[in-house]
Amino acid sequence: MPSKPQVAILFPNQDAEAAAVLGRAFVDDPLIKAILPPTDDAAERARRMGQMFAVALASQRSSGQPVMGVLHDGRVGAAAIIEQVALPPSTASIVLHGLALVPALTKAGGLGGVRRALAALDVLSRNRPPEPHLYLNVLGVEPALQRRHFGIALLDWLRDQTALRTDLVGVYLETATEANVGYYSHVGYRVTGEIYPLGVRMWQMLQPRG
Repeated sequence: MPSKPQVAILFPNQDAEAAAVLGRAFVDDPLIKAILPPTDDAAERARRMGQMFAVALASQRSSGQPVMGVLHDGRVGAAAIIEQVALPPSTASIVLHGLALVPALTKAGGLGGVRRALAALDVLSRNRPPEPHLYLNVLGVEPALQRRHFGIALLDWLRDQTALRTDLVGVYLETATEANVGYYSHVGYRVTGEIYPLGVRMWQMLQPRG
């Protein structure tokens, strides 16, 4: 019987693996597809998405926030970008932070991709819960390793973290994939609203603490 997946801290030397995993996991994600220049080549789309996630991981490292994952045979099988949010960021802070990412974003998605990414980030950031919470920015599992409960292991770890923190309201996320609504609902998340960055329908979900 396979052992239960164990959540691990991912270190910076694992970021390239993690970005590639996330790129493949999100190859059909509606919001990422709306940000990147259109292409019907799934492998090329996954490569570009991996570049976008490399930018996100670099940003995560620079802000001191954690990157967690599940290892499979010593390699990254799943990755999660997590933030602790005390107050929703201001529009000014979003713009200033986004400017630092422009060169890398331009390489991944062109100038149009940069504009679309910053516009989407603005909508997402302005619609986070006002109370302190953990923000599950991204969670992705290597497609060939899905259905092995890697994602559930990460979600359970997040639930346990918030149970230790009386200052947090819970874990918040957004998803642009309707099938994920049922997946997250199954482990205690509830839909709190909908937003439409770049015209893409996204469900806002919260798993309340406790």
